[in-house]
Amino acid sequence: PAVAADTGKKVAVIGGGPAGLTAASSLRAKGHAVDVFDMMPEMGGMLRYGIPAYRLPKDILDKEIENIEKMGVEIHYNKRLGRDFTIQSLKGDFDAVFVAIGAWSASSMRCPGEDAQGVFGGIDVLYKVAKDEKVDLGKKVCVVGGGNTAIDAVRTAVRLGAEEVNLIYRRTENEMPAEPDEIRDAKAEGVQ
Repeated sequence: PAVAADTGKKVAVIGGGPAGLTAASSLRAKGHAVDVFDMMPEMGGMLRYGIPAYRLPKDILDKEIENIEKMGVEIHYNKRLGRDFTIQSLKGDFDAVFVAIGAWSASSMRCPGEDAQGVFGGIDVLYKVAKDEKVDLGKKVCVVGGGNTAIDAVRTAVRLGAEEVNLIYRRTENEMPAEPDEIRDAKAEGVQ
């Protein structure tokens, strides 16, 4: 994208996920100097660590991030808020600070047994798979939920070799918040 003439303003963006990268590219396009600070070794946030590669190939994500860097956005990896810098310390060097730290915690079901051995949060499983960490889900997998994370979790379980994968949702299929084509594809892959 084209970049406007320099404004002389500097903005720090905390978080290199969808919100942070979007803010960084939009701010840079308006001529502001932008630095992005992210706690991970690679940018992308949930785009990289929460959406499976079969849905969002990482080479496409890498090209998008490369385009943002080509605009002149400075990227800082492995920099964690509270450990490597504070909002106050950034305010000393930047005219503005945009906080886009994301939602890295799996949702709780608020029921007995959710902390039992063999029970995992969907985001936690997707994160481990994205980082190429070993994930042993066993032969039979049950995922509770009806959103995109749940669908990604069941389809990932299939790819990890689970023989039986079930999805349980508290309402009807028509009320599931997941995309209809994702639900259809999960069924086509053998998810019950």
